[in-house]
Amino acid sequence: MIQIEAEALQQLLLLRRQLAAPCAGLRLWLEGDACQGWRVSLEWSAAQREEEYRVEYQGLVLLAAVTHWPYLQGATLAAGARDGEPGLWIDLQASACQCDHQTCAS
Repeated sequence: MIQIEAEALQQLLLLRRQLAAPCAGLRLWLEGDACQGWRVSLEWSAAQREEEYRVEYQGLVLLAAVTHWPYLQGATLAAGARDGEPGLWIDLQASACQCDHQTCAS
């Protein structure tokens, strides 16, 4: 399960309440791989997609593709500044990767 720090959770719940349009949840997108690095994007979604799994976390609904959930397990979502940039940050757990052999396991 994803761990969401209290400040990040409060910010996301506040943003959710401010949305004018109906919202099914916060979608998490993963791009990249364990060898090259992951990039996680967040977006509010009006509808859940067929290939997505839904998780509720203290009033916040998270949506992600079924295939992405194994990589999101153990991730931490935090709010604050990093390298001078304020925002929300997702730290993924390191995976077992042998990039020289191009084999990675979550």
